[in-house]
Order: sequence, then C-alpha cells, then structure tokens
Amino acid sequence: MRQNDQAGQQVGSQVLYERQKRLRESGSIQPGPAIVAVGLRVPENLGMVLRLADAAGTSRVVFVNEETPLQSRIRKTARNADLSVSWEICDAKTFLQKHVAALQPMIAVEITTRSTNLFETELPQPCALVVGSEQHGVPAEILRVCERAVHIPLYGVNGSMNVTHALAIALFEWRRQYVRVPIPSR
Repeated sequence: MRQNDQAGQQVGSQVLYERQKRLRESGSIQPGPAIVAVGLRVPENLGMVLRLADAAGTSRVVFVNEETPLQSRIRKTARNADLSVSWEICDAKTFLQKHVAALQPMIAVEITTRSTNLFETELPQPCALVVGSEQHGVPAEILRVCERAVHIPLYGVNGSMNVTHALAIALFEWRRQYVRVPIPSR
C-alpha cells in the first residue's frame, strides 16, 4: 500500500511551541475577545476556559462565581495557560460594579428570545464573550448588561452543549471574522 502524504506530517510539540512563540512575538495578532464565564462550578471547566483563552489569544478572563473552585485543579487543567492569561474570580456584585463598563460590548453566548445565529451575526471588535453554566446559563442580571446574545444552531435532540465547546466555537468564529494572520511556517 502506498502512503498518501497529501495531508502532510503531524507537527511535533516543540515545533508548534516555536511557531506560536514567533507568532506572539511578531506583534501581528490582535488580542481576542475578553471572556466572562458565569457560574462555572467544575474546576476543570475553568481550566479549559483558560486553555481556550490562551489558544484564541485572549488576554483577559473573568470568572463570576459565588464560590471559589479549587484553584489547584483549575491550574492542572489549564496546563500553564493560567500563567499567560490574566484571570480573576469575583462574585456577581463585584463584577457588575467594577467590570461591566470596561468589558463593553458584552455578547452573551446564550439561546434567548432575541438571540441571533452566531454564524450570521457580525461580532463587535473588540468585545467580551459571556458564557454561563450548562445548567443555568447566563443569569438574568448579567444578561441585562449584555449588548446582545448569539446562539449556536444545534441540529440534534440535545438543547445545549458543553460550555467550553460553545465558547470555543464563539471564540474562533470571532477570529474567523476579524483576524487572518498567517502562521509562520519556519
């Protein structure tokens, strides 16, 4: 059997690291949207949000939680992304008083009576993407300070998806709309 090389060869982790380092140092990437994650209780989800923030070039994450999840489990899942992304945990009252103005416009990734299809909506540049817990979504008091809501069209029987998956889709849709930076090949 002849080996097909059309897809190329898998790139090793050290090569990927060097490629990403050159991209960051080039100054040609625009920071991705800020992230506001509300009510996430599972520390692994918080860690995955930080990994997504790093992957998408986001520089700021605000977790809005009434309880502080185990930070050691957050850091373990984040795989050092917690060191490259500015992040904090605050309660809803503090968030509404101290962070809302600096994060406008805020776009909720949530199915609402007025949400629009993410893939048919021009996302603002810059913006903050707001996600809520899988069980409760974005709370009403946070939804009220959002400029608008977008939803991801779903085609199965399930009415929602994992919060980190939804966030990944929204982050990279924003990247698709605004940033077309070639990744250095060498």
